[in-house]
Amino acid sequence: MYKQCATEESAQRQRQLEQCLQELMCFTDYQQITISDICDRAGISRKSFYRYFSSKEGCLHALIDHAIFDGASFYLPDHKDSSSARLIYERFFRFWKEQDSLLDALAHNGLSVQLAERMILYITQDESAFIGFVKEHVDYPREHSLFLIGGIMTLVLDWHQSGYQKSILQMSKILAELIG
Repeated sequence: MYKQCATEESAQRQRQLEQCLQELMCFTDYQQITISDICDRAGISRKSFYRYFSSKEGCLHALIDHAIFDGASFYLPDHKDSSSARLIYERFFRFWKEQDSLLDALAHNGLSVQLAERMILYITQDESAFIGFVKEHVDYPREHSLFLIGGIMTLVLDWHQSGYQKSILQMSKILAELIG
């Protein structure tokens, strides 16, 4: 679990700790990383770590969730026409390609599925945010939307694993075909 920060300074410190975990995950197995390792890299005490997170897993969840939240602003359409849908999909894939270091860290540690799981968890808690992304163009029932978002994130992870062999435009077209 992690805490919502009340000040910008606290939020920046929390993000710094998340970034330190991500950096460590690029060259150390997640299971081997300790809270002390994260704190040492950030230059803070363990006590300070616990102001933001209840555990290392809380830090990992915050890292993933903040990526999801940062990306959420790109999912909002400007208009409800088909060209807008294409732009949303392009922004979506561009955003996740920019998150390459996070995707690398998750993949290196066999934690890629956590991204889809956190996205689905977020949807079930605040379905308006991401189900709205899908429902702007297609009226799927909630269950189909949850399944679709899980599939979309799996598509992103597969794209990452392939080394982004397809362009953002190609991925956008694939998603448009899948969503209908």
